[in-house]
Amino acid sequence: MDSICCKFDTRDDGDINDDSTDQEGKILECDYDSKCTNLYKSIERKKWDEIIYFLETGKWYFDTTVFTSIFFGSGPDPRFVESRTWVTALDEMGSVRWCQLPLHAAITFQAPFDIVKKLIEVYPESVRCADDQDMLPLHYAFRFGSEDKVLAYILEEFPQAVKKKALRDRLPLDMAHYSSKPERGTIIECYLETSIAGALADRGAGLENGVMDSAKNEKLREVEHELMEAKKAIQQLEAKARDGRTGPPGFLRRNVGSQRVSKERKDDESQETVEEDILDKKQKGFGMMFGRPKKHSNQARSN
Repeated sequence: MDSICCKFDTRDDGDINDDSTDQEGKILECDYDSKCTNLYKSIERKKWDEIIYFLETGKWYFDTTVFTSIFFGSGPDPRFVESRTWVTALDEMGSVRWCQLPLHAAITFQAPFDIVKKLIEVYPESVRCADDQDMLPLHYAFRFGSEDKVLAYILEEFPQAVKKKALRDRLPLDMAHYSSKPERGTIIECYLETSIAGALADRGAGLENGVMDSAKNEKLREVEHELMEAKKAIQQLEAKARDGRTGPPGFLRRNVGSQRVSKERKDDESQETVEEDILDKKQKGFGMMFGRPKKHSNQARSN
């Protein structure tokens, strides 16, 4: 999510986030001089212990509202209300001098890391919220020389902020030149340039490998196609061969052998028939010799 939340409609990407509005859709804001939130004033006074207690429990030291809520009911959690409330300071003409969220103020007044972290946890979208000068919390972190873990945490929550420009096209890295740590912007800028160059080199190598891989894949597809065509041709030849035979492959050889066996059987049978005929003739001849056929003598014996 790269969109930026800004109370002031000064840019195309300055959409107001719904989390910074109340139930009626009105922007949560207060006047710095007349009705400022306890959270913002405590940040200004650097009452870090009281702020931590408030962000963890939702109530201030010696706050009587916790007792009145028992009788009259409790309202919305003040942590979520005050962390989302824009604090606006006006000049004598009624024009805006500045407008910030508590997170901007905490970074400005060098709040400890635990408080910055808690403010972001209570209102995660605050790292994407720009002030009246289009400055994000990351701009503030570079401008006021925040400790390293504060800067690292903000970058981790919203890394795209490094390319977001404030008024006069000021990037967060540009704000480091006005801080007590001007070298930080140069170091991070060199790191980013190196990382981008490395990413582009890896991308180029990946594209080259992709071209080589695609060429290999194309060659494999051609070989596979040729093999499939050869397989089809073999199958067609086998089909034609089967059409010229009365049985499956190997049947012809078995059929020839069976025909040879059949012929031999016929020859044997014919030979046996001839031998039987000769034997009958011999029996008939013996019968004539003894005055009667053999079968008649058998019938006489049975009688």
